[in-house]
Amino acid sequence: MGTTKPLNPTAHFSAEDPEWPLESPFSAIAARRPPITHRMSLSNASPHELMVFAKDQFSRGIFHMPHPRHPQTHRQPPTITPGGAAAPPSIREPFSRAKELFTIASEVLLVAEKLEIPSERQCWASWADSVFNQMKMEADMDAWRGPITRARGRCWLVVGSSRAEELETALERGDMDVLQSEDAQDAREGLSTAISFFERAKGSATAVNDPAESHELQSLLAEALLNLANLTEDERKREELYARAQLESGGDLELPNAEDDDAMDESM
Repeated sequence: MGTTKPLNPTAHFSAEDPEWPLESPFSAIAARRPPITHRMSLSNASPHELMVFAKDQFSRGIFHMPHPRHPQTHRQPPTITPGGAAAPPSIREPFSRAKELFTIASEVLLVAEKLEIPSERQCWASWADSVFNQMKMEADMDAWRGPITRARGRCWLVVGSSRAEELETALERGDMDVLQSEDAQDAREGLSTAISFFERAKGSATAVNDPAESHELQSLLAEALLNLANLTEDERKREELYARAQLESGGDLELPNAEDDDAMDESM
């Protein structure tokens, strides 16, 4: 008898797009999408390369998710674990497209928050936000509004903080002109968007009397306010943001001292 050489599951992977009819909108989408990620050895791939590979598969998988003909109006959002990810759905539950999208985006966001390179964190947090935003068309928003708003705030906190991190070197050497750059403006816009989402999510958590979630949202909001203050040129606005951050944190933040503020003002 001959022997069969075992397959190495990480050596090669390829997937083919279905052959959509020309009149199908999916045919136009597939034609404009980049080719399937090149074959790779998963054991040697960087986290970013693995995420690109996973995104390709998620994008194709989303096309194959069923759309229930009669949407269930009483479907509840998933339980959120302490790490921020959605708990896996019970096998007894009917398929929920909204829950699957939320789980995919939540897992991508968890990875994005841990990546070392700021530009990669921005990339994947933005992708996760696009999936959360898509859920407006998939979910009963009365039930999902709180979890989605909170998750999108985390996405924008990653985006804004990562952009701010790229400016830190210039700020540390006293180059305050960088605060007038387009990158600084993008960072401020990202952080302001995060603050808006957190404030809305905080209101929802208060309405349903969830102290644990309210506390976590206060911590996230304080972080966004502090980062925004550090990028704010106007002294009065900066101090207002510091005060708000300190309030949300319960007084636990270590804020810049007066000498640091004077040095920043003199350099502007």
